[in-house]
Amino acid sequence: MRTENFLTVLGANVRMNYKNTLIPSILLLLVIPLLYGTADLDCIKSADCLERMVALTGIPMFTSLFYREQSRDLFDMVALRPLSFRVVAALRIGISMAGTFALVMVFEIYMRICGSIFPMGAYAVRTLAACMGPGFAGLLCASVAKSTAAGYLGAFCFCFVVQAGPGDSIFKPVTNGIHPLLVLFLCSAGAAGLLFCKPSYQ
Repeated sequence: MRTENFLTVLGANVRMNYKNTLIPSILLLLVIPLLYGTADLDCIKSADCLERMVALTGIPMFTSLFYREQSRDLFDMVALRPLSFRVVAALRIGISMAGTFALVMVFEIYMRICGSIFPMGAYAVRTLAACMGPGFAGLLCASVAKSTAAGYLGAFCFCFVVQAGPGDSIFKPVTNGIHPLLVLFLCSAGAAGLLFCKPSYQ
């Protein structure tokens, strides 16, 4: 029975959130080749493309995960489930992480087909971390402010600060590798997002 409940909640959350997460991310990936050349790139240029452009998919994939619960009427409907709210919230984050990784892999395969040369496996994991940076920043802002708009604003500000920062920043994992401080930031932001994600009227 518990397995059936879990699968039911899993399927329901995928159906509820794909329009606000997966579809915008796919559209963003389709635009990237028009804005940033993806053919015949070496390791350095490939890392720059993944870090600057593909990492932006983390914003729609994570920031709006709790937007339904910001409406009391919607929360009352969503709350009718066999699992606690924070368990469902953690499940949504896990789903988005898996979906983001899948999108990154598909885009990397496209880059390789276009003649770019880079280590796919290592860059896929690093790009996932790069996506989670702005995504988790936006998710945390949205959870604390109880506003998806505030979450997107926080995510874009985070991206601006990272892009304007030094080249050896810990938030540029594709180029510099995944730093322990980045892992600490992602774990802390994710935990804080789960802590504050419950609606204020509960």
